[in-house]
Amino acid sequence: MTHHVTCTLYGPLREIVGTKSLEREIDDEATAGGVFDDLVAEYPDLRALLFDEDGTFSDSVSVMKNGRNVAFEDGVDTALEDGDTLSASPPAEGGSER
Repeated sequence: MTHHVTCTLYGPLREIVGTKSLEREIDDEATAGGVFDDLVAEYPDLRALLFDEDGTFSDSVSVMKNGRNVAFEDGVDTALEDGDTLSASPPAEGGSER
């Protein structure tokens, strides 16, 4: 049985890939880090934006699974299920301090 996740990318990540959303097949052992590793294999310029040297997600990117930051789950080891949505975006910029 085939499982899928949707990856939505924002900002410079989207510019590298050339599209906002990609669908990926996953297996039963899939993790957020594994899906993004696969994307890096296709788009090597993503690595510097997504991962730190130790293989964890970079502090300069927000990675969400179904709208929840994976930093509050298991980071790169966050398990995925069929139909999940992963998104990655740089931190929001601008705004005002009050």
